[in-house]
Amino acid sequence: MKNHHWASTLPALSLTIVATGTQAQPPKPETVQVKLPPIKVEASSEVTGGAIRVDQVQRSLATDMADVLRDEPSVVIGGGTRNAQRIYLRGVEGSNLNISIDGARQGRNLHQHRGGIGGLDPDLLKRVEVITGPSADLGPGALGGAIQFETVDAQDLLQPGQQTGAILEAGYASADKSDIGSLSMLGQAGPVGLLAHVFAVNRQDYRIGGGGEVPNSAGQDRTYFFKASALDLDGHSLRLSAERNTSAGLAVYGGAGSDMGYPPEGVEPDYQTLARETYTLDHRFLGASPLIDWRFNLYSNDNKLENRDRDSEVSSEEWGGSLRNTASFQLGLTESRLTLGADYYSEDGISHAGDGSHRSNHSSNLGLFAQERLRIDRFLLSFGVRYDDFSSDYGPSTFSGDRFSPNIGLDIDLPAGFSTYAAYGEAVRGSGIIPVGWMANIDANTNINDGKPLQPEVSFKSEAGLRFSADGLIRSDDQFNAELALFNTRLENAIVRIGGGPGPVAEIANSEDTLLSRGYEIRARWHWQAVSTSLAFVSVDLTDEDGDPLGVVRRFGAPVGDRLVWDTNWSPWETLTLGYTLTAVDSVNDVPEDQESRPGYTLSDIRAEWQPVAIKDLTLTLAINNLFDRKYADQTSIINSTTGVIDEPGRDIRLAMSYRF
Repeated sequence: MKNHHWASTLPALSLTIVATGTQAQPPKPETVQVKLPPIKVEASSEVTGGAIRVDQVQRSLATDMADVLRDEPSVVIGGGTRNAQRIYLRGVEGSNLNISIDGARQGRNLHQHRGGIGGLDPDLLKRVEVITGPSADLGPGALGGAIQFETVDAQDLLQPGQQTGAILEAGYASADKSDIGSLSMLGQAGPVGLLAHVFAVNRQDYRIGGGGEVPNSAGQDRTYFFKASALDLDGHSLRLSAERNTSAGLAVYGGAGSDMGYPPEGVEPDYQTLARETYTLDHRFLGASPLIDWRFNLYSNDNKLENRDRDSEVSSEEWGGSLRNTASFQLGLTESRLTLGADYYSEDGISHAGDGSHRSNHSSNLGLFAQERLRIDRFLLSFGVRYDDFSSDYGPSTFSGDRFSPNIGLDIDLPAGFSTYAAYGEAVRGSGIIPVGWMANIDANTNINDGKPLQPEVSFKSEAGLRFSADGLIRSDDQFNAELALFNTRLENAIVRIGGGPGPVAEIANSEDTLLSRGYEIRARWHWQAVSTSLAFVSVDLTDEDGDPLGVVRRFGAPVGDRLVWDTNWSPWETLTLGYTLTAVDSVNDVPEDQESRPGYTLSDIRAEWQPVAIKDLTLTLAINNLFDRKYADQTSIINSTTGVIDEPGRDIRLAMSYRF
């Protein structure tokens, strides 16, 4: 296949996870984003391009997004129960991120927050990138960064020379007594691969550390997935996919207990179903000329939360797409990579009441972007600009506007394996963080920003750091790399609802609170033969503009304690892999006067994967999370002043069998 790539892009954290059995390579250097060398989790323990490949997700027997991201210290998913889970990146809540699956943006929160993360069977993942640095092409609304999920192709899962096949998996997890099963059917005819996948989990109320169960945490998850992939046809690759993901169970719908603490006495849960339907088309073309490296993406993404006991429904119906081309060329002594593109989405948030009535609010965003990367000897200069034209309905009122968001960065290769960088960028959004369910209650009597024009939400981000990589640091054939990153993210003008409770919305306004997320990350990775180990430490300080600490603020941010994650994998034989992960979280004591301090905790996870020689297509996996049965609550989980905070699962013994036909 033709290749016009050249090395090095500017920094931002990039966590990459690739599914078992894939043949995927590390992210191409020309990936249009600012990033540090990626932390990779793939299907072997090789080190390629300085990235450790450890296949962490499958060996940990992940079943949801919280499991996928649990070992990445810059990302926290709190809440305990599935209906209460929220995602935070460096303390910034997921409502302020651009989260996408195969390019399909996940859209607005439905009720409280549900619908924002996006359910997905982790076995379908080929790559997950957590992008924290500024860039013009991260899509609309990436105020605090972006999380991009990419699913596998049939070609990734088929063995070399195999034309048809199947993968059958069955498992069990002790904390919630869940039964887990999946079936993948695979086929390839010439360059076209077909993948059909079904995944199911039935879980009961989960057990917390030391004993006791969390009510209303039981449920059922289902995933139905189909993908057709025609790859490497004279430089063309075409992917078509369809997916339906559902999560159903009993949960409190409104008030205390729906996403904070245990439900008060006498509050009855409702049976609810959260469903996502996503259809995507992705076309890529790498031309004979280095001026053509094209990608086109089109998607439809619908999220729906149905309360069957109340006969009500809240949904987000969205379609959109993006188009970009990267041209590589030389200008004198410089090498240039220029990316030009556009993206668009149109979203309708719809609330259906039990009496048959419904209300909808529309939002849309057109983005145009240009990102240049110019290499001159040891210097890589990156600069770009994004233009967003946005519109959003707030009941009978429509807020619209436009804004340019620039970014600039510099990466310098230094002697002896060192390099350094600095970057700055901005982002904008006009759709706010108010869930669809509340948007339906905005009417002509709602006070919109005290009569003053709404201002768009904006962020200002800066990063700087130092990297080091070396081969043969301790042993002649080892690989080592490390990085130190300093960051500062500022969010302003969040569009919020003032006051809570059911019924009409009294006021919509730009929040007076400014969120500042500042801190640093230290990462080190070492690989030698059958051993790989990594250490990551993240410290985040979350304050307002005056430097006063911020507590947990729904859909905005939450303080997190300093987090250290040490992960080690060892393959004593080709057929056996052992692993251990230590997670240590410091307490959060610097909080507002009206909120409680949050204790720290330490967790140990172990895992083993074995492929019997006598049955080469069989894989047996054991994972034990929270080995010492620690009772703890995530620090971002919201506390109910009456009933407390929901604890996370206790010791969870997971067993799985996978067989390839």
